[in-house]
Amino acid sequence: MIDDTSLEFDMFEDARQRLVHVLVTQGRERLESEKIALYVIQGLRDMPRLITMLSEPRSHSQAKILQALGVVLDNAAALEKARALLLGLEEQS
Repeated sequence: MIDDTSLEFDMFEDARQRLVHVLVTQGRERLESEKIALYVIQGLRDMPRLITMLSEPRSHSQAKILQALGVVLDNAAALEKARALLLGLEEQS
């Protein structure tokens, strides 16, 4: 998250903490909840940038759009890790 602005960082950190709270409230252990929330935020944090690029009326170069897409797809593995933890698949491996 090095290139995130302070406001973006705060927003994602607040979202991560809220997700941790929700998961702990639902009976998950704190450490597991922290891992899941971290993976979810990692998987989602670059999505708004891609959505903005695709929806803005001004044109972005194809190279910039593909670069943003690549970053989103690279972080998709984090969402899979979160999914595995949520479904208890991590322990079965």
